[in-house]
Amino acid sequence: MRIETICTGDELLTGLTADTNSTFFQARLLETLGLQVQRNTVVGDVREELTAVMREVAARADVVLVSGGLGPTADDLTVECAAAAKGVGTERNEEAWRSIQARFAERGLRLSANNEKQAWVPKGSEVVINTQGSAPMFVMSLEKARLFFVPGVPTEYRHLVETEVLPRLRTLRGKTQEYRVLKLLKTMGLAESHLEEKVQSVVKVFPQVVFGYRTHPPENHLKLLAVASSPDGAADLAERAAAQCREALGLYLFGEGDDRYSQVVGRLLRARKETVAVAESCTAGNVAALLAQEPGASEYLLGGAVTYQAATKQQWAGVKAETLEKFGEVSNEVAKEMAEGVRAAAGASWGLATTGWAGPKGGTATDPVGTVYLACAGADGTHVRRVLLPGDRQRIQKFAAYGALDVLRRAMLR
Repeated sequence: MRIETICTGDELLTGLTADTNSTFFQARLLETLGLQVQRNTVVGDVREELTAVMREVAARADVVLVSGGLGPTADDLTVECAAAAKGVGTERNEEAWRSIQARFAERGLRLSANNEKQAWVPKGSEVVINTQGSAPMFVMSLEKARLFFVPGVPTEYRHLVETEVLPRLRTLRGKTQEYRVLKLLKTMGLAESHLEEKVQSVVKVFPQVVFGYRTHPPENHLKLLAVASSPDGAADLAERAAAQCREALGLYLFGEGDDRYSQVVGRLLRARKETVAVAESCTAGNVAALLAQEPGASEYLLGGAVTYQAATKQQWAGVKAETLEKFGEVSNEVAKEMAEGVRAAAGASWGLATTGWAGPKGGTATDPVGTVYLACAGADGTHVRRVLLPGDRQRIQKFAAYGALDVLRRAMLR
C-alpha cells in the first residue's frame, strides 16, 4: 500500500512554521502498522497548485493524508481544491454545522459569518466530526486513492490521526507480506561519521535491517528498520540488531525511542537516590533548565547558581580568589572549584559546573572562543572535561549544557 502526505500552507514554505505533523504521522504509522510514507509534498495556498498536487498524488498513491487549509479564512483553500480535483461541487454538512455552532455556544464565543465555511465539504464526502476543533475531517476517493483530510492544528491533527486515520488504514491494509519495526538509538559525543564507523560490523550481519543516521544536535541518532514476514519476526530482528549496536556504542549510547537526555540523567539520579547542584558561567542557567524540565525534578535537582562574574564565583560557588587570579575564570582549576563549591554549599551528591568562552568576543591564544570546561564533583573526586565547540554563542551554550549532563551521566555509570 503506497501512502503519501500533502501538507498545505504558505507558512510551511516561508519558514514561519515547522511541519511537525508529518513526522508525527510517519512515526505513528510505522510504530502501529509497520507501514511507511513514500513521499511528503508541501504546497502553498495557491488554488491551481493545490488542485494539481491532489490529482498527481492521487494518481500514484493508494492512501493520501492531506492536512491544513480547513480554516474559516480566505486563504483556506483545501475544500474547494479537493472538490475541483474530483470535479464535484461543495455542500454544507448539517451535522458539522451543528457541531460548530454548539462548540461556539459552549465557549460563549460569537460566530462570525465565515465560520460556516468550515462546515462545507466536497459533495459525496464522508464527514467525521472533530471533537477537538471546529473543522471536521472528511474522506473522499480520487483516482485510485483514498484521501483523508484533517486540520493542520497539531492537537486536532494528532487526535484525528490516532482515533480515525490509523484505524481506517489498519482495515485498508488487511494482510501484508511485510512487517516493519523501527528502533531508534540515541548517542551523545559521537559525530555522525564516527557513529556509522562504530556499527559497520553490525550492518554486515543484518542485511534485512536498514541502517539510517540522523543528526539532531547535539545528539546523533541511529535508526534501525527491520523488515520481516511477521510482526514478531520484525520485532526480534530489530532487537537483535539493536543489542549488537548497544554493545558497539558503549557509553556513547544514552537512550532509545522517545528518551530525552535530561530524562535519562534524571532517571539515573532518581534510581540512585542522589542529588545534584549546578554552578554555571557560560551556560547561564541552561544546565539547570534542562534538568528542571522533567516532571519531578525537585527530587534530585537541589538548585543552581549563575556565576557569571569572578565575585559570584567566589561568593556562590566557593572559588578561591588566588585560583581566579592565577588561572583565570575560564580554566580547569576554576571549573573544578566551582563544582566542588556548589556541591558542598547545597549538600548535593553531585556538583556540576561550566565555565568558558561563548563568544563572539573573548578567548585567549590557548583557550579560544568555544572553549568550555565542564566539571563534575562527586564523592570519589572531581572530573573536568575541556571541549572546543564550534558555532555561534547560542550553539556553544546549548552544546556545553548537554556536555555537562554527559559528564554527570558518565560519572554515575563509571
